[in-house]
Amino acid sequence: MPPKADVLATWRRRQSAIQFFRFAWSEDQTQPRGWVPNPRYVERERLTAPGIEDRHQVINKTLEVSGDTSRYSYVLDRRGEGDTTGNSNRRHYSYSYESVFDGNRNITRATSLNDTPPTIVRGNESRDAQNLDTRAILMALRPLDPILGDLLVDRAVPNLARTFYRDRSTFLLEERRDPLGWKTILWLEPERDFLVSRFVLMFENTCVVDMDIDYVRDASHGWIPTGWRVTELIADGSRRLVSTAKVSRYTIH
Repeated sequence: MPPKADVLATWRRRQSAIQFFRFAWSEDQTQPRGWVPNPRYVERERLTAPGIEDRHQVINKTLEVSGDTSRYSYVLDRRGEGDTTGNSNRRHYSYSYESVFDGNRNITRATSLNDTPPTIVRGNESRDAQNLDTRAILMALRPLDPILGDLLVDRAVPNLARTFYRDRSTFLLEERRDPLGWKTILWLEPERDFLVSRFVLMFENTCVVDMDIDYVRDASHGWIPTGWRVTELIADGSRRLVSTAKVSRYTIH
């Protein structure tokens, strides 16, 4: 079984070789009635609406990272029946979201696609560094970054045995459970530069978030994530597929 040091060394070489990247992708999302937020990895657009009914939406997103700076943005066009201009309860709620971190400060802007004033939030930390929807990209290209990467990697230990997942040989890099009962588990593929093919968030013995990640091999930059599927726990104890993402284009330097 490869030691953890080999995993970290491979991740570090890959991360240091890539200074800039930009990804664009679309997410086909469902927020089912009873959707439960997790406390570790923010899901920004879902948190803006309570889970009082099933919602379905397709969201176009971008992530741009240069060194230790980042820009994450999306447009949510939640259209429906009714008024599109006034303040009635039947208006369309559509907005653009942008979170920019310059390495020291963060500015987040949510701008309505109607005529209401934008909401601007300023802070000293990257507001979306640990966004669940960017995890697949950042675990591939910035896994050891002190802001964007796996902040819990120091708590993780490799499993002693290999297994097969989706017909590929994998082993687990498993976080030792924190005092509150949470831990993450990464499925790693040694034959593909220890890429993360599955990302799981557990609370006690219950799987809360389960992400499967697909890759393509880029001739210049190695394995690049091309899509992912997220299954989450909801309030009735069942798990639902809540998001299917597909990368439309990427640029890497």
